Amino acid sequence: MRRRVWVRAAALGLAAVGAVAGLTVYFSTETVPRCLVSGARTWKAPKDGVRHRYEVVMLTDDACFFDMDRKQKLVGALPLDRAGWLLAHLPRSSDTLHVTDQQQRVVYETKPGLLGFRVLALQTGRPLYVTRYQGFTWNPRFGPDPPSHGLSLAPDRPELWVLDAPNSVLHLFDVSSLPGAPPVRLEDIRLSKPISGDESPCTAACARIGSLQHSADGRFVYVGDSGDVIDTDTRQAVANLEALHNSRVQLEVDWVDGRAVFPSRS
Repeated sequence: MRRRVWVRAAALGLAAVGAVAGLTVYFSTETVPRCLVSGARTWKAPKDGVRHRYEVVMLTDDACFFDMDRKQKLVGALPLDRAGWLLAHLPRSSDTLHVTDQQQRVVYETKPGLLGFRVLALQTGRPLYVTRYQGFTWNPRFGPDPPSHGLSLAPDRPELWVLDAPNSVLHLFDVSSLPGAPPVRLEDIRLSKPISGDESPCTAACARIGSLQHSADGRFVYVGDSGDVIDTDTRQAVANLEALHNSRVQLEVDWVDGRAVFPSRS
């Protein structure tokens, strides 16, 4: 009787090992879907004569096109080897970010080691203010660094958005009184997905540090390495794009009269 029980237990153990091995082989050989979403089609340039606005997110192999006017719907993917016309317009990668505010005659700067941002005089580069996030802390030994690798000036109002990656928060500031008075904090918006860990899939520079971009009309803010799309009027997330959760490289492309237009970015 005992021998029979032992044989059955051994058989069940072998079956379990086989099942685990089979699942391991299955998941290791399964391909990652384009733009991390099943069924993504190859993007084709519109021919209907209507203006189309896309937020394009760059992944390791593909450029992912999200339609701004259709609730951020993924409308196609383009292999990077066919996207040279896009790659030439990508923002340069840097640990130190600068945004020029011509109206207030200042420059905003974030850099490694600073949980906050600096305000510099536009003409001379002289430091005017250092703004930190009251009530928020950061331990430099536990990334990400730079901690505020996201800086975007609204194109339609005197409002500066800054990313606080260690706390996964966006900080909004009224900058209408510069350069005579420092920025005034308006609100803190917590992201729906934290900026932590590594992008996956990824081949190089995979640690999540984030990025920020306003749409050209000021309606949306896109948060790289989190994926959140924020409505700037309600200050609420209206979508989360999985491709943008795994990338901080993004740009807006408008398709007008059969050609690509790249709106100026803050």
